[in-house]
Amino acid sequence: MKKALVLFAALGLAGCASSAGQANLITTEQVVIMPDQSLFHCPNVRKFPDSEKLTDVEVAKLLVNLHANNTLCQKNINSIHEFLEESKKTTEKKKD
Repeated sequence: MKKALVLFAALGLAGCASSAGQANLITTEQVVIMPDQSLFHCPNVRKFPDSEKLTDVEVAKLLVNLHANNTLCQKNINSIHEFLEESKKTTEKKKD
């Protein structure tokens, strides 16, 4: 019985030794995926309300909405786009 255990242990170690001689190469590649250009647009107000029926508060809310869409959103999208472009350039330099 002890001989059988020694034999199995030796076979197990021999199996490990044969696979250790082979080199398992794993390579990683960094890739920057650029989204479609249609995703880099801020939402627009499609339909303006009737100007004659607007109250002062509704006009103020519309102006805030337009300001948020046109300035804040555009700044954020431009920053994201610039970051992705720089990341793409950096990863392409590492490949070369």
